[in-house]
Amino acid sequence: MPNGKSVWPTIVLAATVLVYAAYAFMAYYTFTHIPPIPSEVVTANGTVLFTGRDVVLGKYYFQKYGLMDYGSVLGMGGYFGVDFTSYTLRMLEDAAAHSLGFDAVPQNNATAMAAIKAALLPDPDGGKIVVSDVFAKGFYDAVNYYSQMLGPDSAEYRLKPYLITNKTIVRYLTAYFTWTALIALENYTNGFPYTPGLLAPTNNVLYASWGMIIAILLIVMPMAAYVFIKFLDYWRDPRSPIQLPPPNEAQRLTLWGFALFGLALGVQGLLGGYTMHLYTDASLYGVNLLSILPFNVSRALHYNLAILWIALTWLTFSLFVFPYFGVNVSKRQVAAVLALGTAVALGDLFGIWLSYLGYIPAPWWFIVGSQGRDVIDQGTLWLLLLTAVLGYFSYLWYKASKTAAEPLRPFAKILSIAIAGAAAGTFVGALPVVAPWPDFQVDEYFRWMTIHAYVEGFWPPIVVTVVAVLLFIAGLVPQRLALAVVGLDATSEIITGMIGTAHHYYFNGLPTFWMYVGAIVSVLEAVPLGFMIIYAIVVWRRGEIRTEFQKTLVTYALVAGIGGGIGVVVFGAAFINAPFLNYFLHDAQSTMAHAHVAFPLAYGVPSILMWVVAFYLSGKFSDRDLRLMRWAAVIIGVGFYLQVLLTLEPLGVLQIQQELAKGYWFIKTLYTPSGALGFWQEPVVVNVVWLRMIGDLVAAVGFAVVIFGMLARLLKRQ
Repeated sequence: MPNGKSVWPTIVLAATVLVYAAYAFMAYYTFTHIPPIPSEVVTANGTVLFTGRDVVLGKYYFQKYGLMDYGSVLGMGGYFGVDFTSYTLRMLEDAAAHSLGFDAVPQNNATAMAAIKAALLPDPDGGKIVVSDVFAKGFYDAVNYYSQMLGPDSAEYRLKPYLITNKTIVRYLTAYFTWTALIALENYTNGFPYTPGLLAPTNNVLYASWGMIIAILLIVMPMAAYVFIKFLDYWRDPRSPIQLPPPNEAQRLTLWGFALFGLALGVQGLLGGYTMHLYTDASLYGVNLLSILPFNVSRALHYNLAILWIALTWLTFSLFVFPYFGVNVSKRQVAAVLALGTAVALGDLFGIWLSYLGYIPAPWWFIVGSQGRDVIDQGTLWLLLLTAVLGYFSYLWYKASKTAAEPLRPFAKILSIAIAGAAAGTFVGALPVVAPWPDFQVDEYFRWMTIHAYVEGFWPPIVVTVVAVLLFIAGLVPQRLALAVVGLDATSEIITGMIGTAHHYYFNGLPTFWMYVGAIVSVLEAVPLGFMIIYAIVVWRRGEIRTEFQKTLVTYALVAGIGGGIGVVVFGAAFINAPFLNYFLHDAQSTMAHAHVAFPLAYGVPSILMWVVAFYLSGKFSDRDLRLMRWAAVIIGVGFYLQVLLTLEPLGVLQIQQELAKGYWFIKTLYTPSGALGFWQEPVVVNVVWLRMIGDLVAAVGFAVVIFGMLARLLKRQ
């Protein structure tokens, strides 16, 4: 049996320290090269349109009212509501076109568009920005439009009725939106958002895309050679199942936690269906819920539930397996962790709900309610508590690396490091703790660092390590091969996933060098995931899979490895991360396609596997139950791919067609500024959205099999 000594934990630790040190080192340069917020924006005759303080307050209220979970600025935010940057830019264009005698923006008239651009370009004057009277007219038009949209008409836009009736707040918001349009016009955003005749991708967008191709050629080959060598070295190592003793009472208590998380998954699915329904109708089959469940609330609760049930599953599964790693846990300890986890989850969810509905006053909405940042919208208190919990579990896994059987010790140490890395990212997400960052670019720098610390930096090593250990224990993979897979994946995921965060910095005003870093490094995120697809197939093709437990492990590994891997590689790193493609697909439904096959299959399916393993080892699931659970995994995978192929990717294609014809501003509209029907109300779009029900219902069947299977076995009398 191999011993517990390995260089991989040291390499993984070095990678973790490296990525956070790199971001700390680059913060100074980045923050000193972001677009300035002017002291004032004035007309030539000295009329003040808005001040720098107005811009900062606009960002504050944008987050307070949860508008980033509805629409976006500079393409950062929700996928349904308008992009307020490009939409405001369109109103500025309209004002300029009208001043030239046109009824609408003459996109095909090059001379007229040159005149419109000249009328809108700002003139920096020290700390001020001077704009034309035409620009001022567009700004006032935008204030009036948003006063109506966010006030009396807000329910029609799927927001809480009469969301914002204070016109001063609307003016602050419009100042913020207009400032983001100004920095786009001043070429801080690499030509984004696409506005025919006004803004287009810069040369850097194309050059950085070529950098991706060169990076693949230079780095993929050596990594592939290493993997091939390790396969040859370790392929014939002995493999034999490890018999685990029956779980004790403390371990069995975790099953109730898994059942609770299953119910949370069910609620998450219902919220997802309701949220997508709002794309086509403001009511739910005649029942209007917008006063208690507007779009931004349902969307935020939907993805927060996903984050919570997955993260809590991993922590609870840790409690289940700790005794097998030599770390004793008591029933009281399990109950305390489940209670604390549930309390944090409920605090987070109710905080978001009450905050977005306007029931939590300042400054508490930011601390115990919602920060109002897309994905990282949890109140800072809940993030700090989660940081502490993750730190505690990192310590327990480090302890396990000292007490486990020799072959398991390196895996425990890598898990300890990965959880610590996720804890550090969670802490970054809580900054600056009591109020929003005043600068949009600073906020985006830290927000995306936290997101990638989860989904592309430290979560993959956690999932891959758990699955690899299960395959090793089941006698399907030699220990040295499993460790090589885990070590290579953890190191490459942490480096490429964290530094690759830069692919979210392309078009939001951060320095252009981040585009080259993001393009080159983020594409390499696909490399370890591509290898994971190969690992899963090789394990399956190797054969010698005899027991129902072994078949279940391999089935879930295939669904997660192939299904989730393709979701990341094809629909993500190798597709939407290319700067030239990302420019046009930014914040469109193609991004949702990536999220809806990568996240639930790469993270959700392995989490469900942890439930299945715990129930099987506890004697709650029989071999017959395992066969049902395998079918459930396949059905779930099919359901999510139907979502993508029938709805999300077709919507992405329709959006890019309209973007090329009309501009980015149009692709997320219910109505145009002139009052015409927008993208979401086009008949073909409505029909494609409804097709998503097919995939939703198929996936729901798979989830129902798992959830009701767990509940039935728990409630069954012995």
